[in-house]
Amino acid sequence: GSCEVNESLVTGEPDAIVKNVGDRVISGSFVVSGKAKCRVEHIGADNFVMQISSGAKYFKKPTSEIWRSLMLIVKVMSIVIVPVGIALFCSKYFRDTSAVNDTVVTTIGSVIGMIPSGLVALASTVFCVSVIRLSRRKTLAQDLYCVETLARVDVLCLDKTGTITEGSMEVEGMLPRDGLTEEEFRSVLKDTVTAIGDENATALALAAHLSDVEITRTAEHIVPFSSARKWSGARFDGVSYALGAVEFTLGHGDDEVHRLAAEKAADGYRVLALVSSKEDFDGNKLPDKVSFEGFVLLTDKIRDEAPDTLRFFRDQGVDVKVISGDDPATVRAVAKRAGLAKCDEIIDMSTLSTEEEVRDAATKYTVFGRVLPDQKLTLVKALKAAGHTVAMTGDGVNDVLALTEADCSVAMASWADAA
Repeated sequence: GSCEVNESLVTGEPDAIVKNVGDRVISGSFVVSGKAKCRVEHIGADNFVMQISSGAKYFKKPTSEIWRSLMLIVKVMSIVIVPVGIALFCSKYFRDTSAVNDTVVTTIGSVIGMIPSGLVALASTVFCVSVIRLSRRKTLAQDLYCVETLARVDVLCLDKTGTITEGSMEVEGMLPRDGLTEEEFRSVLKDTVTAIGDENATALALAAHLSDVEITRTAEHIVPFSSARKWSGARFDGVSYALGAVEFTLGHGDDEVHRLAAEKAADGYRVLALVSSKEDFDGNKLPDKVSFEGFVLLTDKIRDEAPDTLRFFRDQGVDVKVISGDDPATVRAVAKRAGLAKCDEIIDMSTLSTEEEVRDAATKYTVFGRVLPDQKLTLVKALKAAGHTVAMTGDGVNDVLALTEADCSVAMASWADAA
């Protein structure tokens, strides 16, 4: 069979991936359309998700300068107290050999005063107050010393899906053909989307955008969406309408319409084309002659707080890098809309073959696309090796290895228990 799966929790790429005969379906992905029979190749610890999770299960000491300083003071005092205690006892005893009890009491009192017991308690109290303040921002700290590490961060690695974006789509704009008003285009689109009745991310975004438009017609014939066709359609009053990807509805060409679609796609938009025809659908096939009606531009929905957050880090001198499994052009467009600085410094990580190339890219670029889970780990290690204190945010299984390696890990609330 054939099906479409969402692998965003595993690979970080939000687009549904078409799986045909012979393709591998990764554990941890979700089937969003289609039906297929699959042969199980790995179970238990051999699963893709379990391999990543097991690679992240190791103990890592807190990367805290305050903790290291306190432990150094304790070690030094532990060594110093012994000779100082002996010296104090000898100094008092040999001056007054008759008062042994007073000598012992005075020496013990002096030695106990040298033990920095209050210093550790005071530091822990300060950290506790910081953790409470974080909790008011709906943040759960799993380690007291992560607060200090967070304060020292100078490089922040962000995952796009679920971090900068909400993981859903939104309509950014509509471009009807010449001679067709936007109101007429929206009305046709509303009738078509309602008649088809899909509930995927694209259909939900269109339904939300057209919620104020009234339904005017009932469909005579409906062609549901298929991952193989990449379009869906409905027929009203003798006119067939189809909505889908440009290359599947309009085919390939070099006219003004295709150039406009390519231009918008290069800007990071997902472009859908609405076409019409007087001919009826031939079963589930598009009519031979279709007319262009207009484009619908969709984008990943940016979190409301994302622009202010990125601006805050820029003001604080923190270098922000976006690491995603999605297409580099799409990631750059999202980063640009969110207000990320240096968003034109992009690289497609699928073009890099060695760890040395990945390490070199870590400090040169700001936006990283098509990043594999092990490449995320290499990027974090490279940034740490360059002397940076690195924070990593993520919400999927593909982020787990990098989250564990980072100095400060921020897991966004999501379905991925491993993260």
